[in-house]
Amino acid sequence: MKKPYFSYIFCFLTFASLLSSCQSNQADHSGKTYPIVAVDASGDTIRLTKPAQRVVSLVPAALDALYMLHADSAIVGIPNRIYTDPNVYPYFSKIDVRIKEKLIPTPTITESGLSMETIIKLNPDLVIIPSNNTDAIQMLKELGIAVFGISTQNFGELNLEVLNLGILLGKEARAKELIAFSQDKIQDLKELNKDITNKKTIYYAWSGGRIYSTTGRKGLINDCFEMAGLENACPYEIDAPNISPETLISWNPDIMLLWNTPESVLYDKKELSSLDALKEKRVFNLSPPFLYDPHTLKIVLASIAIHHYSYPTAAANNLSVEQLEILSALYGPEKAKLILQ
Repeated sequence: MKKPYFSYIFCFLTFASLLSSCQSNQADHSGKTYPIVAVDASGDTIRLTKPAQRVVSLVPAALDALYMLHADSAIVGIPNRIYTDPNVYPYFSKIDVRIKEKLIPTPTITESGLSMETIIKLNPDLVIIPSNNTDAIQMLKELGIAVFGISTQNFGELNLEVLNLGILLGKEARAKELIAFSQDKIQDLKELNKDITNKKTIYYAWSGGRIYSTTGRKGLINDCFEMAGLENACPYEIDAPNISPETLISWNPDIMLLWNTPESVLYDKKELSSLDALKEKRVFNLSPPFLYDPHTLKIVLASIAIHHYSYPTAAANNLSVEQLEILSALYGPEKAKLILQ
C-alpha cells in the first residue's frame, strides 16, 4: 500500500535528526577538517571546509531553492533553459537582475550536455546537477569539485534536498524555516480535508498536450493530490504511465488537470467527449507553471490551488491572498510582489 504523504514528513524528521547528530567536524586522512557535511539524492556525502560561495546550479528547481534560501550571491552558473524557456525566464528575471540582463554564465552546450571547460573556469566550490548524470558527476569529482545530485521523487525528499542545500550554503536555519512553513501550510490543508466525506477523483495530463501521459500513485504530482484532498484517478503504482483513451474513459475522473497545455487541446479530443469532466467544464489548468512548480517548495501552492478549484465551498481563503502569503514566505515580500506583477 502506498504511504500517505505525511509519512514522508516523519522520515524527513528522522533523517534530519540523524544528520544533525553527525555534523561534528570530520577529517580526511590528511588531517583536513570538513565541518560542513550533507547528503544528496544518491546517498553520496558532500563535505566542505566552509559554506559554498560559488555555486553552479544546473537544475532549475535547485536554482529556485537557492533564491528561497537567500543565497543569491553564491550563484555563478545556471542552466541555459532559464534564458530560453518562456515559462521561467520572465519570473527569474524579476528576482535577479543578472538573469534579466543574461549575465550569469550557462555552462551547457545543450539542455542536457555540459561544458566542463566553462564549469572549471567558473571555479565553483559546489555544482548542483541531476543525480542520473553519473558521467558528469564522476568527472567533476575527479576534478576535485564538490557535487550535489538532485532527484526529487516525493515531498519528503524535497524537504531533505532543501535542508541539505541549506547546510552546504551556510543557510541551515533558513532551510528549516522554509520547511517548517511548508509543513504548517500542508497541515492547514489536512485540517480542511477532514471535512471532505467523498473525495473527488482527478486526472493529470503532462505538459505539451500529452493528454494520455499521466502520473501514477508515486511522485510529486500524486503528493499534490493527497495534500489537496483528492484521489488520483490513475490507480497504477508507477510514476508516469501512458494510457489509452479507453482507459481514461473508464476512469471518468471528476476533474481534469492540465499543465502548460491549452484547454482546447483536451476539448478537441473527440474520443473523450463522453467524459463528465469535459461535459461539465471541470478542466483546471495549473498556470503559470512557475508559480506551481511541484519540484520546489511551491508544491504547497500547487496543492492549495488544486484544493481551491476542486472544493470551492471549502476553500478558506482567496487564492490570490494565499499566493502572496506563500511567495512572501518563500522568497521574501519584495520578490513575491515582483513575481506577481
